[in-house]
Amino acid sequence: AAESVHLCDYPLSESGRVDERLLERMALMREITSLGRSARMEAKQKVRQPLPRVEVILADAKHRDWLESHADLIRTELNVKEVKFALDAADYITYQVQPDFKRLGPRIGPRMPGLKKALQQADGGGLLAELAGSGSIHLDVDGEAIELGREDLQVRLQAKDGWAAAEGDQCVVVLSTELTDTLVREGLVRDLVRVIQDRRKDLGCAFTDRIQVGILTESKPLRAALDEHREYLVAETLSQSLTFDTVGKDSGIDVAVREHALTLFVEVVDS
Repeated sequence: AAESVHLCDYPLSESGRVDERLLERMALMREITSLGRSARMEAKQKVRQPLPRVEVILADAKHRDWLESHADLIRTELNVKEVKFALDAADYITYQVQPDFKRLGPRIGPRMPGLKKALQQADGGGLLAELAGSGSIHLDVDGEAIELGREDLQVRLQAKDGWAAAEGDQCVVVLSTELTDTLVREGLVRDLVRVIQDRRKDLGCAFTDRIQVGILTESKPLRAALDEHREYLVAETLSQSLTFDTVGKDSGIDVAVREHALTLFVEVVDS
């Protein structure tokens, strides 16, 4: 049977039983999209702003081929132009490892500053790899070896410049946050589409009602963005036309899309 890729689906096999393999894959897909949204929020990038790409670093590559075959879903869910699967998270992130002061204070006492310094100077990724392999790490602090377990440490994920990152149980997801002028223009039009959709609701438009849209603005970047993405805006808003002028009897409303001021005119077209 064909595998469903809708994130809300409950996957079944031909026999009607739960497809455990697909269930694992969908759980991983949900984790990827959830982490991607978290990374976007951390970077303060709006949901409607397209980003260049997402890099997914999997802890286990057994589902990689399936994920690659459904990259369009990840691309759509995260509003990115490209989906890639990387091998090494160190290209995009660093780990800051600190002692759990409350837990270690009674045990370490006056050696705490030395321990903090030793952790800062160590490679965070290397420490975590050692921790995952043996269950503990050993550091030399003021000439004395100190053994630390996972519960003794606090780990913070730090994305490198130009990236935003979030880590889950099965993967690390990093988003490229460097915006080109082309991406900014596309994001601007997507924001304007939302404004027009809200205006349709205010006017009581039915879902299938066609409209005419007029925009008055002195913003050259906004006009350039609309010229570039006119077809997208018209299709998304069910507009028969888009003009840089008034339309019909609508007196218009003054709004701002990001920092760009405009007067928006919307008129329902008689069917």
